[in-house]
Amino acid sequence: MLIFILTGCPQNNSGLEEENIQLKKQTTKLESVIHSLQEGNKVMQQQIDLLNQEARKTELSYVEQLQDAEATHQQQLRDAQAQMTELVNSPKKEGARIKILEQEHRKLEGENKWLRSQRDQMRKTLTLLQIGGQSQELPFSFSSASEIIEGALTKNGYSILSSMQTDQKAVYITDRKTSLPPSLELSGFRNQYLLSIEKGPSDHTMIWVRAEFEKLSKTGQMFSAPQSEITDIELRLIQEIHQALSTGAAAHARNF
Repeated sequence: MLIFILTGCPQNNSGLEEENIQLKKQTTKLESVIHSLQEGNKVMQQQIDLLNQEARKTELSYVEQLQDAEATHQQQLRDAQAQMTELVNSPKKEGARIKILEQEHRKLEGENKWLRSQRDQMRKTLTLLQIGGQSQELPFSFSSASEIIEGALTKNGYSILSSMQTDQKAVYITDRKTSLPPSLELSGFRNQYLLSIEKGPSDHTMIWVRAEFEKLSKTGQMFSAPQSEITDIELRLIQEIHQALSTGAAAHARNF
């Protein structure tokens, strides 16, 4: 019995120490992976914030310039009209002066129309570099699609991080979600959507969706999902929006 005790104890201690060493190595490796993912998320969030800031600054700058120019030309137009009225009502007719003022008035009206067209064009020039993702043409109007998108995202647990809209296009960026979803994805995932819609031909709407989809292992480790699963997630969101639009259109038809 003494010999058994003397020879057995060191082996058990050695096994425990080796197991502890392996656990520490796995813990260190997992912490390193989590730290790398957190740093990656910070970089992506910074890029999104910069994109939103630059878009807002550019839009505000154009709007301010157009408003100032419109205000100046409106004042000039009012001044010209006032001078014309004064000359018309004057006892002495100054035909040549009236013609000059009429020409200036027509010129100012043309410039005013041009400024309005520039303002409308600025509202339409919202562009997004579409790399990857999935796109489809939906047989529904742009206004209907823009109204239904936020509801479809909210239904599936996504909140809107940022959005930019004109009367022709709209871009949405969702918060990154790590939770059990109601319908779109299976459990054990983390995802973020970037999507855009644009007016298409025949009152249709073009929709484009890109997913940043990652899988979460049982040990808490994040790793990239295969492209086939990412494509499936992107198509599911498009189908969800299409179904919501179809349901709304059917309900509207029944009311009539």
